[in-house]
Amino acid sequence: MTLRAEVVAVLRDSPVDRIKFNIGNITISKTEFEKVAKAIEKDDIAVVTGSSGPKLGASYTSWKTRRIKDGEKKMIGKITLGKGDVTKTPLGKAAIYHESTHALMDVSNHKIPMIDEEVIAYIADVMYLSALPYENFTGTKQVMAIFNAANALIKSKKLLLKPSTVLKWSDCDELRLAIKAHPAYR
Repeated sequence: MTLRAEVVAVLRDSPVDRIKFNIGNITISKTEFEKVAKAIEKDDIAVVTGSSGPKLGASYTSWKTRRIKDGEKKMIGKITLGKGDVTKTPLGKAAIYHESTHALMDVSNHKIPMIDEEVIAYIADVMYLSALPYENFTGTKQVMAIFNAANALIKSKKLLLKPSTVLKWSDCDELRLAIKAHPAYR
């Protein structure tokens, strides 16, 4: 299986079918992530291995505003996997799902502030891990604050038990604060 096919499989396989919520005018669901999977299959979103940043399993780069050179294919963006085996581990798959949330914003032409995009991505990421279930999550103090805030929101709103829950942005205030406290998001 190619790396691209492995990433597409992450977006189509369980537990993606258990993750469904709405916030503002944005829906996070298997149906929505199918748009990202198809964009990857059409090579509108590249999938490569390379540097995804320190301690990150994956990263996403938007190319929506990138200038296209003559003869170059216009693409939506690029998902970079830190290692090829990222598609094989629970944390790696959650990282792919997180970064694919950013890709979904581009594919669906949602224009929201970066911090709100991160809020959505972390909710989706932690829902993915919780649905597995994966309970061995560890990290720095700031990373754990983000994880714990997302997890508290997921539990308080019963997001895995009540599909299609509609969240308000104000429901995410604690998570937003935790993200803003992380040096990577300042």
